[in-house]
Amino acid sequence: MRHEGMNILYGITANGNGHLSRSAQIVSILRERGHQVTLVISGQPSKQVMNAESLKPYFRFDGFSFANNNGRMSAVATILSARPFRFLGDLLSAMPAGKFDLAVTDYEPLTAWYARMHGIRSVGFCHMYSYLYPGVPTPDSRWYERLTFRWLAPADLMLGIHWHPYHRNIIPPFIQPVDTSREDETSVLVYLPWDDPQIYLPVLAAVKGYRFIIYGHQILNHHGHGDYLYDHQSGEEGTLVFKTENRTGFLEDLGRCASVIANAGFSLASEAASMGKRLLLKPYAGQIEQEHNATEALRLGLAMKAETLEPDTITRFLAASRLEPLAFQNLAPLFVDWLEKGSTILDQGTWEAMWGKRLPREAYSSSLSCIHTPRHSPREKTSYQPSPAVSTGMSRRPAS
Repeated sequence: MRHEGMNILYGITANGNGHLSRSAQIVSILRERGHQVTLVISGQPSKQVMNAESLKPYFRFDGFSFANNNGRMSAVATILSARPFRFLGDLLSAMPAGKFDLAVTDYEPLTAWYARMHGIRSVGFCHMYSYLYPGVPTPDSRWYERLTFRWLAPADLMLGIHWHPYHRNIIPPFIQPVDTSREDETSVLVYLPWDDPQIYLPVLAAVKGYRFIIYGHQILNHHGHGDYLYDHQSGEEGTLVFKTENRTGFLEDLGRCASVIANAGFSLASEAASMGKRLLLKPYAGQIEQEHNATEALRLGLAMKAETLEPDTITRFLAASRLEPLAFQNLAPLFVDWLEKGSTILDQGTWEAMWGKRLPREAYSSSLSCIHTPRHSPREKTSYQPSPAVSTGMSRRPAS
């Protein structure tokens, strides 16, 4: 039964456009259905919020952000820039007050901790939460990084997002429907916001016969004004096309391209894999989630991985065969349906409905705890195939 007119505190981290894009879908549906949504966005304070108009009204906070040092995440600088006293001040005196029925956090710490302090029922969802559960491949991490997975944005129920139903608290990626009817084999979408364009642009310009559509930097052309200036010498007009960040335009270009070159953020990798795009991932060095995403996508046969970009690497990638689409459904309406039930347990029927055709037949069991994927060489597996379920008794709480 639907909960009419809930008062919801909803938090989104701005550390990655994937959080903003998927939560924009959910917030829009919640508001359309008559729920009062108080929205909090934190992280990357110097960065403009993507599609801000569609999210308004919202409260903006500094929060926690990754510190970048020459294309590599600096753990020391990230910790020093965290400003914990500012965070505590915001938590205690600046957060919007109200009698909330539910708190939802897309890995946003202020909302999570506010709900914990005030006894508000809370649900969190993010790829990082998947590392809390048994049976899910996890990155090699240091003790403080493992604490971060669990305690940066804690919630009563923390739903991990992944490409495979390893556990009952793992849900599939949020994918928006995209038109791929005008796909162009020579178009390549490039999204490398953490990399220095003065390093990778000459590499792209050296690859002939393709049109690279570049997002993630304020680059116009050698006559424009932006964060970086670049005068390409490819000799082929239109080889490098620079776009400003806009979700609608980005999805249109993603639908038209046949290949994607990107850092290893989970959301874009999921979108590309769902459409069967060629995918080359260059993880943001030092950011363990991205490094693990790239390794796991390679292991599952979803992508190629590169530590550095070279013309021959890109040429070989663009000549590779295409993958079968993963065919994830539009999850946002189902997720909102479940939120409206008022539960902090993901019931079996909802979980099965969310995974749909991506759920192996053997997984339809109330005793399911986790599904293990066998190790294999990426060369031996060119398309994604779910592995059989392993029933070991269901666990509703993260592993300690």
